[in-house]
Amino acid sequence: MKDQILGKAQRFWKGFLAFTPGQKVVTVAAILALVVGGYVFSTWASKPSYAPLFTNLAPADASAIIDKLNTSKTSYELAANGTEILVPQKDVYALRLTMSAANLPAAGTTNGYSLLDKEGITTSEFKQHVDYQRALEGELSKTISSISGVSSAQVHLAIPEQTVFDDGTQKPTASVLLATTPGTTLSSGQVQSVVNLVASSVPGLTSDQVSVSDSTGKVLSAAGDAGGTSADTDAQTAATVAYEKRLSQQAQDMLDKVLGVGHAVVTVNAALDFNKSNSVITNYSAASGVPPLAMASTGESYGNGATGAAGVVGANTSAPTASSSGSAANSAYSKGSLTQNNAVNSTVETVTNAPGSVTALSVSVLLDKTSTPMTTAQVQSLVGTAVGLNTKRGDTLAVTSAPFDTSAASAAANALAAQNKVEAAAAKSKQMMSLVKTGGAVLGVIALLVITMVASKRRKKPEEPDDLDAFLSALNENPNGLPPAPTEMVPPISREDQLAAGRQRQLAEMADNDPQEVARLLRTWLNAKES
Repeated sequence: MKDQILGKAQRFWKGFLAFTPGQKVVTVAAILALVVGGYVFSTWASKPSYAPLFTNLAPADASAIIDKLNTSKTSYELAANGTEILVPQKDVYALRLTMSAANLPAAGTTNGYSLLDKEGITTSEFKQHVDYQRALEGELSKTISSISGVSSAQVHLAIPEQTVFDDGTQKPTASVLLATTPGTTLSSGQVQSVVNLVASSVPGLTSDQVSVSDSTGKVLSAAGDAGGTSADTDAQTAATVAYEKRLSQQAQDMLDKVLGVGHAVVTVNAALDFNKSNSVITNYSAASGVPPLAMASTGESYGNGATGAAGVVGANTSAPTASSSGSAANSAYSKGSLTQNNAVNSTVETVTNAPGSVTALSVSVLLDKTSTPMTTAQVQSLVGTAVGLNTKRGDTLAVTSAPFDTSAASAAANALAAQNKVEAAAAKSKQMMSLVKTGGAVLGVIALLVITMVASKRRKKPEEPDDLDAFLSALNENPNGLPPAPTEMVPPISREDQLAAGRQRQLAEMADNDPQEVARLLRTWLNAKES
């Protein structure tokens, strides 16, 4: 095996020496490219894939974790300005357990309910109160830090001490300082969620007693604001804008189909009522055909049937005098009342007005005067129907036509066309360069193969006979195949000497080119003589 390897190495080296200088340079470059490419590929393939071990680390925690990784000789990488540590993906869970056993990262364990584990029976009431407040602040900080966009949070609570003389006027308050990730802006909904989270975690704390600020000093939610005011305002604004945009788009699409794109502009302003109201309506009606539930009647009647003058006798009055007719008039009095309680039907209707009802619409339409095949009345009818215009509610619609300025649009179209031409030319040039590079690489490979084949043919020699008898017979048939004799004056050489010299030269070349085959022939001859 060793002799075969040495023989092939010798043949390769002799073949390399037979190359021209250009062929040698190309061969060496190809070998170096293969070696470098193999090294790069093996390095890339053997490099492990990394995954985050911990993120949003404090500098002290990151330093302690790196010391642990260096001690265990574990490879790692730093990211996110040193606040994130990456380790080989296969070791993530094992390393997390190892770091947890070493109480790392420490920022998540020192400020939490773990503080209460260190208290004993001799701890004073004041220290218990302080530790509980610190633990609650730490837990709230960790919880708020898990919100998307918040890198860290600090919560400070002011909880009044409960005493027997507490009249309930002192209320707990809280302040929150947020540090956001770069390029992140918290929405009002996220700020409100922080306020509600803190207010719901502390007994007696209301949302109007929680203030929230960011690391730049901007007040996100001030104490005393009504809970949800800013968030509700943003939600109402977003709902109004969405409603206006939907109506405008409906009318715009309809006009674009009739007038063409760019020949009409529709703007809608809506007034929405976000107040929630309830109304109760009670209707009463008499039930027909139903007897009364109760009935009561009263009557009063009296009169004087005697003749003569009627009057009241008294000390200061005179006696009645007779009428001229000589007879008294008859008098009578009668009074009556009827009370009847009938069955009454009642209907109670409760109406709840949902927030977001439309109170008024203002629609304006601007038409291009140069291309308006429709009349103003037609546009008003179409747009009013599209947006649901209600004049009884106070909605208004204004339609105006004027010539549009299309210079900017034409300039933009020309610039876009020019840019498209440049991009198309660049893409074509890039494609051509790619084809040229590919063709050049292919031609280079083909040229290298052709050069190698030509050099191999030049170096190729007639196959030597497999055995000595065939070699000798070929030599006897072509004795003139020997090199010509020198032209100098030398003593004549006999034919037998010439044949012997030719055999020696051929044997030497065979021994150089294929020493194993020559050794095999010699062993064969020796074995034949011994037998």
